[in-house]
Amino acid sequence: MDSFLIANNQFRNYTPEHYLSVILFLVIGIFFIYMGRVWLKSDRKHCFIYGLMMFIFLFQVAKVPIYMYVGIFDKTTDLPLHLCNISPIFMFFAYYFRNRLAWSVFFLWIMAGTFQSLLTPTLTESFPHYEWWRYWIIHVWLVTGAFYGIFVLGYRMKFKDIFYGLFWINVLAFSVYFIDVLIGANYMYMVAKPDGKTMYDLLGDWPYYILQLEFVALLLFSLIYLPFYIFGKVQKTGIQVEAQVK
Repeated sequence: MDSFLIANNQFRNYTPEHYLSVILFLVIGIFFIYMGRVWLKSDRKHCFIYGLMMFIFLFQVAKVPIYMYVGIFDKTTDLPLHLCNISPIFMFFAYYFRNRLAWSVFFLWIMAGTFQSLLTPTLTESFPHYEWWRYWIIHVWLVTGAFYGIFVLGYRMKFKDIFYGLFWINVLAFSVYFIDVLIGANYMYMVAKPDGKTMYDLLGDWPYYILQLEFVALLLFSLIYLPFYIFGKVQKTGIQVEAQVK
């Protein structure tokens, strides 16, 4: 149990462990999508994915009692208030209520935020520590779970979803900011940049980088929407050509 609970501080970015961790959990996540697309009946496709999202969220929440048991819980770092930590429960409700717009908003958040966490992880604990399991389950399976909506349920983004995504991410960010101020934390990096080498290093100091992130988010959301736009155009053109042939 010591290897599962006691910090080892041995994880390093861009090492074989980093690459193999991403590949391992990504392969399992792709299998989930394949299973939902090929094996599950229509009434079970939704049940499976919102069950997976709930599992991911509970695995995240388990961090609080585990760290309390070990005696290292810190309310300024260990509450589930980062975007990646909150997104599973949001995506759960999107799938549970079969709300395409909500899925689209959270898909934007996950692709813009969680995906880059695979490339520049802030993880410090190496396998088999709980934090290693938590980090990769949250980040990799959340990404593949978001793609589940596209490849299994047939969800598609619309252009207006970009602005819904921007609006709600600001609502969430400023709500978390007040919690940060209240408890002296830095959830969602609203009061300081994250430690380590991340994309934040390309931005200005606080609070200027928060304003800059608005433009970064708009750009990223637009790029994420672009494949949906192109696919829609190609599909529409194909239908028109097929109609002309007939």
